[in-house]
Amino acid sequence: MKVEALARDIGATKGSFYWHFKDLADLHHVMLELWEDLATKAITAAVKGSGLDGRGQLMLLVDMVSVRPGEVYGGVEVEPALRDWGRTDPTARAVVERVDRQRLQDVQDFLRAAGVAEVELVPKAQLIYAAVIGLENLRLTTGAEMGPPLHALVTTLID
Repeated sequence: MKVEALARDIGATKGSFYWHFKDLADLHHVMLELWEDLATKAITAAVKGSGLDGRGQLMLLVDMVSVRPGEVYGGVEVEPALRDWGRTDPTARAVVERVDRQRLQDVQDFLRAAGVAEVELVPKAQLIYAAVIGLENLRLTTGAEMGPPLHALVTTLID
């Protein structure tokens, strides 16, 4: 997409675009940086700062990732769109891969805090994260809620 078309689509001028970004690549960089920060650091910090025990932190994490992102953050389409973008753009792919690695590590840390054995951390974290990704897509296509199935899965995996 060109800057001119983008500016027109959002009801802005090219000049106002260039006031905020030096070019389209700069906009893309800012978008990816914001998503990475919100998708990893912000959520993890909130969960770790909650004062809850390991089990409570996992359940809070489930609650937080189950919330429908507001339109200001791109709505329910944002995560699937970023993943699709990462399939064709090397810069976006690197960010998606980094986010995935960080999220898996964070889930392992929360599972560890909940008392899960070390040998079970990786497979259980992968199951939880795969469920999140799959449910995000189902939410987009069918309107499915994420919270109840994620709570059930996490409860099964840590009990």
